[in-house]
Amino acid sequence: MQTQTQTHDGANALSFDFLTKKPYAPPSWATHLNPTPSHVLSLAHLPTPIHKWNLPNLPQNTEVYLKRDDLSGMQLSGNKVRKLEFLMAEAVAQGADCIITIGGIQSNHCRATAVAAKYLNLDSYLILRTSKVLVDQDPGLTGNLLVERFVGANIQLISKEEYARIGSEDLRIKVPNRPFYRLMMLSPPKGRDVLLFLANGLELSFIP
Repeated sequence: MQTQTQTHDGANALSFDFLTKKPYAPPSWATHLNPTPSHVLSLAHLPTPIHKWNLPNLPQNTEVYLKRDDLSGMQLSGNKVRKLEFLMAEAVAQGADCIITIGGIQSNHCRATAVAAKYLNLDSYLILRTSKVLVDQDPGLTGNLLVERFVGANIQLISKEEYARIGSEDLRIKVPNRPFYRLMMLSPPKGRDVLLFLANGLELSFIP
């Protein structure tokens, strides 16, 4: 199995200049979406490469390409950082000094959020869902928890049952009273959320 890398410049692709605040304008055909972000914070190595995979026994006239978002950055690798570039810019613009988010005990989103917050000198509060029997125990240092603790994230555990009972809106009571930005990502998609992945789609347009 062999791979070939597709490279491109992309007029609208976000160049990498770490932690730089950059203006953002959606494509003309997406200007009706609301709300529209005005800026992004550069957190990722974009555009990520596109690799053509020469797989054996493919049907005739079939090609397989991989979008390598695992190469978007080290601790922030994966597609999670694409959304965080917009959301963290919004948090900073709102004057937040901490970030609150929720996820599973090994959530990649929570790990990426904690690292991004550390880069931006923001405190992070991670409310992690786990089983009822483990909620009062130390979650340890395995997997994403190691990275989260290394960057100083404040970790609080919640049982899946309690989360289902009180919902995401009331979970902020677990966090000290201070300016915060909530990255729950649980509400129905809004115009902004659609725009977050447009850059990725535009990068794919460079496949020959």
